[in-house]
Amino acid sequence: MGPTSGHCGWNSTLESVWYDVPVGAWPLYAEQPLNAFELVKELGLAVDINIDGKDNQVVVSAEEIERGIRHVMKHDSDIRERVKEMSQQSKKALMDGGSSYSSLGRFIDQI
Repeated sequence: MGPTSGHCGWNSTLESVWYDVPVGAWPLYAEQPLNAFELVKELGLAVDINIDGKDNQVVVSAEEIERGIRHVMKHDSDIRERVKEMSQQSKKALMDGGSSYSSLGRFIDQI
């Protein structure tokens, strides 16, 4: 599957990682800029399209969007590789014996 541009809301962030889809980060408001910063700068799972509202732009140029999407479309993209690895790790976490699976079991035992 090819890349997409996204606002980096929490649900769409989880879905893009789960389905191994690289993202062009284009946050709008609320927690989205923080999520975008984490994805782009900290984890390297996305490319910056308009992460910091450059000069308070309301409209992002077609060239800026194209640049971001083309970057993650490259088959040898480091972002693509990191997203693939994170997708595999997230799926392992939900399997029997995975960290999320185990944590949920412990939570249920406590209630």
